[in-house]
Amino acid sequence: MTAQPEALDHDHERPWADQEWAQFQQVQRMVSHWDRPGWTPGRGSYHWLVMLGHVPALTAMATHCQDQLRDLPHLDLVPTASLHITMQRLAFTDEVSPEVAAAVVDRVRRRCADFPAIPIEIGPLAGSPGAVRFSVGPPGPVSRLRDLIRESIAEVRGPAALPERASRFVPHVSIAYHNTPADARPLIQRVASLRHLPPAATVIQSVDLVELHREGHQYIASRHSQVFLIS
Repeated sequence: MTAQPEALDHDHERPWADQEWAQFQQVQRMVSHWDRPGWTPGRGSYHWLVMLGHVPALTAMATHCQDQLRDLPHLDLVPTASLHITMQRLAFTDEVSPEVAAAVVDRVRRRCADFPAIPIEIGPLAGSPGAVRFSVGPPGPVSRLRDLIRESIAEVRGPAALPERASRFVPHVSIAYHNTPADARPLIQRVASLRHLPPAATVIQSVDLVELHREGHQYIASRHSQVFLIS
């Protein structure tokens, strides 16, 4: 039986979390997270991730929330060992050579040579049209780290090769992916009942380039390279 986390300190302001929650409350219909272009059977993708499956407070909080959500239809729960922040997609693995991926890692390592480790808080629970997820903040330092990764990709592959716009980035940790279009209200109500849980504090000390594959409704990651920040 999972121990329930302590109550949240409501005096601690988290404007980034309030904004994400307000946006999730406006969602009318959930969509399928898995309905994404480019993902064909057997095709892999290089992604920059912050791996967080080793953080005990996050694992406990995620397990508790998943236990309270697992009776809802259309949710694919994320294994706690795989919890992460997605920073930036590099490319599908058939679009870049291993040498290009290695060159990007080298640029990121150089740019992060004097970048300090980032203290963050993960939580409370919120969501998006395709997922249930914890807010992460403060977002500023995480976004700056992502900017360094994007600059490194642009330096190696050119600015046109960046897959997403920088303005769309909202750091988060997904604990469940939605797999079928459906009314969002029951899920939003259930998430609301879990927002009293305290955030998990940790420090981002590294960022990894991993190779992702989809097996059914689950991502499988194999580590490619790790870049450490200054502790």
